Amino acid sequence: MLHLKILVVGSQGTGKTTMIHRVTKHPFSVDVNGTTVGLDFGVLKTSGLQVHIFGCPGMRHFNLVRKALSVGSHGVVLVVDSTDAQSVIEGERYLKDIFGLNVPPFVVAANKQDQEGALSPQQIQRLLTLDAPVFPTSALRGDGLEEPLRVLIRLLLRFGKGRDIAALQHA
Repeated sequence: MLHLKILVVGSQGTGKTTMIHRVTKHPFSVDVNGTTVGLDFGVLKTSGLQVHIFGCPGMRHFNLVRKALSVGSHGVVLVVDSTDAQSVIEGERYLKDIFGLNVPPFVVAANKQDQEGALSPQQIQRLLTLDAPVFPTSALRGDGLEEPLRVLIRLLLRFGKGRDIAALQHA
């Protein structure tokens, strides 16, 4: 079986935990009063793949935790709050803080598309300085959550971030 590690990153309140809890079986979170302070974790099994999904805390002062969770990541889902342009800028800054110049393949989940005043995926794309596909999602409703993961997994299997993905079969 092939194993992949996907990191879910974004600023506080963007919907990372909700997303992970909706797309994986038996997820768990290390949180205090509903705010992630450690991690969110879940596993997604699909056709010969076991995808380990790690969600990072979104509060700014948890950069060390985000860096620790990022070790061995093959790809990233950047979750942004579509009603808050600052969450797009801050989320991308988290990516750069964690990975420097070696940002792995990533996709953007433009969450909260169901809310009034949400920026469109095209508007969010223009706010980013790094190039990545942007997908409309609503974690609360469960809308569109699988597509960003599906596309990221296909990207990883096709291109692999300079890593020998096949070697992960023995992980």
